Amino acid sequence: MNRMRLDLHTHCREATGSLRPDVEIVRKIIARVKTRGLDGIAITEHDDKDYAYRVMDIVERFFPGEILVIPGQEKRRGLHHMVELYLPDGSVFRFIAHPGNFSIPFGDHLDDIHGLEIENGNCVIDEGKARVFAQRHGLLLLSNSDAHTLSDIGRHYNEIALEELSVRARRGVDSA
Repeated sequence: MNRMRLDLHTHCREATGSLRPDVEIVRKIIARVKTRGLDGIAITEHDDKDYAYRVMDIVERFFPGEILVIPGQEKRRGLHHMVELYLPDGSVFRFIAHPGNFSIPFGDHLDDIHGLEIENGNCVIDEGKARVFAQRHGLLLLSNSDAHTLSDIGRHYNEIALEELSVRARRGVDSA
């Protein structure tokens, strides 16, 4: 499997202050991703996947092969936040973002969750509790920036293969 350096939790709309990305905005995003030595990012705006798809389209049209853009979105699930990533093979990888307080119950909300942030640029996570929780539920540990500024993109990242995300995302679907 081809491992890549990926930041899987960024908010580029907020980071750029642009409600609608254009070629210049995307050029700035690409420059930041490359400066950090990343292969790509997931763009995960709050309750909005369209921004990510627009950025991905601009990258494919004007900057083919420069970086990988994984579209996604951050959503509320119960009292927690969950990120959905729409992977190139059509599968959906979901992870708990900035878990914070493990005393708040997750309930039945873990059935289709595949990962858990153990490191997040915007909040403190109890690493010990996160590791125990992830192991108990078979979740992949992730390190992401949760960038809300361009300079924060890639501050935390994962070295992972897209295939690993896809396999985990399909695991629940294949057994259903």
